[in-house]
Amino acid sequence: MDTTPLGFPYPECDPPRVKDLSDAGQIKDLAEAIDATVQPIADDLDAQLVTPLAARMRESAASAWAVPVANPNLNQVVFASPGMGDVTAGGIRITRSGWYLIGMYALVIIAAGTEINSRVTILRNGANISPFSDVGRLVTTTAEDPYASMTVQLTEGDLLKPRVATNGAASFTTTCHMWAMLVVAT
Repeated sequence: MDTTPLGFPYPECDPPRVKDLSDAGQIKDLAEAIDATVQPIADDLDAQLVTPLAARMRESAASAWAVPVANPNLNQVVFASPGMGDVTAGGIRITRSGWYLIGMYALVIIAAGTEINSRVTILRNGANISPFSDVGRLVTTTAEDPYASMTVQLTEGDLLKPRVATNGAASFTTTCHMWAMLVVAT
């Protein structure tokens, strides 16, 4: 049986016939060869565009702090690709190297009318991945909501955790949320 330039077998007539042989076995071979080539492409597109590696975690309850810089543990998985929701380590575990869109926000509860200029950053393996965010705004008389997001290159095994800092205030509570989504694998 002849093949196309891409290597797919295709049915053809046996010379000197001019009528198509219509051999079901040859058509089956062609269909299976095309399927074997196209399925990995479809799987890759699905993994990258439809269901990329992603996770979202949060603190299940507010945490009280008596220090000006807090490192909350994320102990509830909202959703996560396999292996990314690391409740034991308290953060998002990167399972494939690549460029990720990451972000977090914190609801910081404070004493009424006392601004503490809360800011957030994301830790990668215990170190700040970037400078602290802009100061959170007072959304009520007792709450600020700092937010940060960025695109960064991460390596398989990296652990992402939240960090909240204040202007020196040592009495506040946090409820942090964090997410990570693979944009381009490397």
